[in-house]
Amino acid sequence: MKIPFSPFILLFICIFSSCSSKNKENKDEMEILSITDSFATKYYTWRFKDAARFSDEECTKFLRFLSSNVNQKDIDVLTKSAETPGFSVDNINIKETDLADVTLKLTNIYQMDSIGKEPELTTKTTHKLILKKNNGKWQVSKVISKNL
Repeated sequence: MKIPFSPFILLFICIFSSCSSKNKENKDEMEILSITDSFATKYYTWRFKDAARFSDEECTKFLRFLSSNVNQKDIDVLTKSAETPGFSVDNINIKETDLADVTLKLTNIYQMDSIGKEPELTTKTTHKLILKKNNGKWQVSKVISKNL
């Protein structure tokens, strides 16, 4: 029996392929949100070793460098602070199948200055995280700390 080609079959194929690509994009976006939340929660409270679990090798090296420069004065400032760091995801931009950037709006974060100087409280700023997909898993690759 020969099945006649109909516009309805073409429409069904288009809708199905559109839905499956949207599902993949939504899955990536949900994974990116989860990684961003975990990383930012650790990173902006200066738990760099914990943040490294959500980072690629390049970012992990950067986190080790940061943690090697934390001294007792820094820890004292952070523990005595009445301010609680906060963040919200402002934008997720999936650029390729394995590259994305996330814009974060941050409040009450302490930022390192130079060695020997106490960290400074920034009440409001915007940072960007660059994420890469490695072996099917999204990881933070870079933190861009400039005010955007």
